[in-house]
Amino acid sequence: MPLLLQAQNYDGLLKGSYAEKVEQIHELYNQLLAEKDSAAVARKVTAFRQFAQKHRNTELDLEMDLFTAYYHACILKIPAEQAVPGLKAVIERAAEAQVWHVEIRGLRVLADYYWEELQNYELAFEQYLLQDRALSTLSAADYPDMARDLQKIGQAYYFFNDYEKAKIYLKRAIALPETEFTTMFINGARNTLGLCYQKEKQFKESDFYFKEIMNTKFKKPRESWRYIAQGNLGANYYLKGSYDEALPLLQYDYEQASKDERDMGAAAGAAITLADIYIRRGDVQRCGFYIERAAYYIKQSGQRERLQSFYPVLSKWHGIAGREALAQEYLDSAIAAIREHQQNFSALKLLRVQQKIARQEEELHLADLRFEEQRKTSQRNLLILAVSALITTMVLGYFIHKKRQQAKELELQSANRELELARLNLHKFTDSIAEKNELIEQLQQSQSTEDRQELIAQLQERYILTEEDWTNFQRLFDKLHPGFIQKARTTYSDLTLGELRYFVLSRLQISYREMAAMLGVSPNTIQVMRHRIRKKLDLPNNEALEELIHRL
Repeated sequence: MPLLLQAQNYDGLLKGSYAEKVEQIHELYNQLLAEKDSAAVARKVTAFRQFAQKHRNTELDLEMDLFTAYYHACILKIPAEQAVPGLKAVIERAAEAQVWHVEIRGLRVLADYYWEELQNYELAFEQYLLQDRALSTLSAADYPDMARDLQKIGQAYYFFNDYEKAKIYLKRAIALPETEFTTMFINGARNTLGLCYQKEKQFKESDFYFKEIMNTKFKKPRESWRYIAQGNLGANYYLKGSYDEALPLLQYDYEQASKDERDMGAAAGAAITLADIYIRRGDVQRCGFYIERAAYYIKQSGQRERLQSFYPVLSKWHGIAGREALAQEYLDSAIAAIREHQQNFSALKLLRVQQKIARQEEELHLADLRFEEQRKTSQRNLLILAVSALITTMVLGYFIHKKRQQAKELELQSANRELELARLNLHKFTDSIAEKNELIEQLQQSQSTEDRQELIAQLQERYILTEEDWTNFQRLFDKLHPGFIQKARTTYSDLTLGELRYFVLSRLQISYREMAAMLGVSPNTIQVMRHRIRKKLDLPNNEALEELIHRL
């Protein structure tokens, strides 16, 4: 393909549909972005714009509008108060001119800008959903970027652990025809789909999508995605305990990722898993090598979230070597890293909730401004014609009603926000217990009997809940299930405090093991307590007890 900008050969862009010239348009963008000097970029944009205007080609003129808005916002990093209106203006002009492919790509750029530059996830999702609405009216033959856009929306939902919604968009992406232009995006969607199923421990489905990447007939994804897919497939075998199958896949992933400075995080992940496999096999020397490499790559990548899987392996390694103090220290570090990751993710979700509330408050404020403007206009009209009084009254009544309705909606959203905060805090509270139990199980697999029991006892003793903890827990619970505790006390007044706590934890669908950890007793004690409650309430079986609790 000739260099469009150097040869000034723009004629091929004057004819044909967007699908027919999509690769030329992408080449044009790539050549503009390859320029290091912003003044040179501006000159070439001006030359192309003059060409478009000479031929009265609105579509190509809008292409330069979109490129300029993107370049200013994402490359030159102009202030957001200038970047956002610039992008919105391009989208509006494209919609008015019915150049739909510029409009849809403009929505993508705006969504990415909100997400990556401003971290305003709620506004980003608004643009993604507007983009999806437009995509639903098109075919991949008309709009070759569809796989790219659907993959990006799916990844946004995956980022927030909404795997069900993520899978909807990712499956739509992989159902599209795979071509040289779309193959990288379709394989990216396959990889994220595999990760969704991996998170849900549905390994058969997860394996399928990773193998689909490895079997692609296109050269580019084989070079870029093959080792990533092999590493993820190896992680599945590791999670299933099939270490012989996992080792060569993870080793290949580690070797390839460590060669790419942009993929240090993947190298760290592979090294951590390899270290854990070797320590389970008793190969302390190889485990030590991969621990050292994992620590290096975590530091290089800056991905602190990997510490929550790194520290438990490091603790087991020191424990096997007899360094009990270090083993305990890194066990504590593992718990701290898990807690930090949970807090960061909870803060991220709370940020999105707050952004949603702020967006609604902004809309209410705009409604107030419109109402005030309408009120002033109506007052002026009263001075002109008497008949305007009736019209103004009706208009004011409508806006007053609308304002009150919006105020009620805002009040409801504030209440929902409190409920969401309570839910997140409660989940974080219970999740920490689950994480602790997982670490205890890991210790049980690696430490000597005497040392393991001592460390497990220390961990359980350190995190058993106090009466003050239960008071805080019940306060959070009452926000999610108001009146439940009081109703249980009134209806079944002969329940002990421990039995009442069983009602509360069962209402949250917490497992017996997690109940035992939270109450500081053994799982057998929980089963005895449940049997005692059934006998006291004359219930025939466990299902009847659970049904009674969930009816309260």
